[in-house]
Amino acid sequence: MITDIFGFIPLVFIGILFLIFKQIDKCWRTAILSAAIVWGTVIALCTEIFSLFKLVAFEWVFGLWLVADILLLIIYLQLHNVKPELHIKNNNQLSRFLLWLLGGVSSIFAAIGLIAVISPPNNWDSMTYHMSRVVHWMQNRSVEHYPTSYVPQLYHPPWAEFAIMHFQIISGGDRFANLIQWLSMVGSAIAVSLIAQQLGANQRGQVFAAIFAATLPMGILQASSTQNDYAVCFWVVCFVSCGLAGMSAGITLSNTLRIGASLGLACLTKTTAYIFCLPFIVWFIVVGIKRYHQKMLPPILIIATVTMILNIGHFWRNYDLFGYAIGAPQSFTKEYKIEIFTLPTFLSNIIRNLAMHTGTSISRINGLIVAVIKLLHKILGILPNDPRITWPPGQVYALSTPSFNENNATNPIHFGLILASVILIFNQPKLKKLKIVIVYFTATISTFLLLCLLLKLQPWHSRHHMTTFVLFAPLFGLTFSQLSNYKIANYIVSILIFMSLPWISHNKFRPLIGEVNIFNTSRNELYFTSRPNIEFAYHQAVDFVKSENCTNIGLSFWTKNAWEYPLWVLFQEPGKPAPRIEHISTIDPVVGQKLNSEPYNSFVPCAIIYQATKNDDKQGKEMVVKNETYVQKFSLEPLRVFMKK
Repeated sequence: MITDIFGFIPLVFIGILFLIFKQIDKCWRTAILSAAIVWGTVIALCTEIFSLFKLVAFEWVFGLWLVADILLLIIYLQLHNVKPELHIKNNNQLSRFLLWLLGGVSSIFAAIGLIAVISPPNNWDSMTYHMSRVVHWMQNRSVEHYPTSYVPQLYHPPWAEFAIMHFQIISGGDRFANLIQWLSMVGSAIAVSLIAQQLGANQRGQVFAAIFAATLPMGILQASSTQNDYAVCFWVVCFVSCGLAGMSAGITLSNTLRIGASLGLACLTKTTAYIFCLPFIVWFIVVGIKRYHQKMLPPILIIATVTMILNIGHFWRNYDLFGYAIGAPQSFTKEYKIEIFTLPTFLSNIIRNLAMHTGTSISRINGLIVAVIKLLHKILGILPNDPRITWPPGQVYALSTPSFNENNATNPIHFGLILASVILIFNQPKLKKLKIVIVYFTATISTFLLLCLLLKLQPWHSRHHMTTFVLFAPLFGLTFSQLSNYKIANYIVSILIFMSLPWISHNKFRPLIGEVNIFNTSRNELYFTSRPNIEFAYHQAVDFVKSENCTNIGLSFWTKNAWEYPLWVLFQEPGKPAPRIEHISTIDPVVGQKLNSEPYNSFVPCAIIYQATKNDDKQGKEMVVKNETYVQKFSLEPLRVFMKK
């Protein structure tokens, strides 16, 4: 479709920004991070401004990026004419081996980028809330909270979905939706190579750091999805890199703004950003006060102000509806929040979180590891599946094994290399004396410990570990590049590249090869890759509603497992206006208040798509909504369709 081409317009903005910053900074990696931070800030601020006036629509979003691209191009041409770039001979030529490694990493990026573009979003969270909130915002022309059966669509930080929405509005579809995570993966690899340089690593160390980050199994699987773990990871490493630059270059307005913007974007992307950034915030503030004393106050205030400006819209929407700015409603906090703080429970969480990355495909080894874990818990006097620190409650503790599922994949090889890096740090005299390395190591370890202290262990908890793994990448590059035996280090990083191939090709939801893959499967089928058993029911239900010429469709979901987004996709027809789809019931009574406000209180559906759990489905053959009676006309597990009588 011709509209798909429009999706490249926001990417052109990044490209021109990069060229402008490269002329200013003379460092291509710093220029990329600066361009990304400005791009992310523009998306956040313009989305909030457009939302205030209900202008989140094609003409405004398209106009924003088109005008911005033209203005940036004019600025770049003027800078280029006034200050032509000097072609200085680069004496730091990369060796043939390092070029080969970079070629391998580029191939990884290219393959995952292809998957991201070919395959539609089909992750579980994408179907229930990531993509669902995007289409609701587009329909409402605003990012204001709306009535929904699945409350995470509202309270979770929204930046990643803001970015997806811009692409979706411009291109007319979700072809670019997965690219936010992919761009974050590429950006994170670049950022950690820069952090490695800031910690004192040579060229080998910087390349090694990028390879470590780019070959994480969890990262490879997530980078072609619409999850937001890699998006928040990118903003965190941007924040860390800008903070390190500030410590070395001194207080400057430009870097202060970059620190504040990257911190604000991280917080606006995922709540775990507060955990990942806190140790580094403490570090940067302590160093800044020691060096600059009272002169540090203005930068701190600027950083806090920029962070607040980027998040104030989301904070206000949450406060206005739920009564607090950050966090989840009470019914959802039990899934995440630790219920007891004791030394045994804290140690239990540390042991179990570490053990997630020790599982193998050999059952005997796994059995031995589980036996050790149970023995340690017996000594601690606590169960390994204690419901106060575990979700969901009642499950039998089991060891995670290598997986091609992006929700629970682990990083066993990289975990082993992290342990080796820790040993090398304290065994190499040079590194042990470098204060910046030790403090960076301490801050990175602290992110993991805070996760263990504050969050219950979940089967998919390894997703949260990814940012800590990426933050460790510079330490890996720094230590392994200084091994006396160069060949061992070369073999290890080469193996990392080759070992990434199975996770690239056999993604459980978006397989590159195999009998069923993203090339021989239709886009509509790919939406249901992880739940093929419901595909027929969804198609049949949508076809039935279409046959009744119904354009006002109500949703009545009484289960958290309802896949909403595929309904929006299936109801779309080329050349026809999209139907209006609204939730007519909510599980949460607080969110239910939205049903009484405009324009939702005047919405009268002609058809209602109903879904509930098998155990709790008490709905009969009729339902009454707003004094209108609806009769069941279609039923195919898990959906039922009620039509106005």
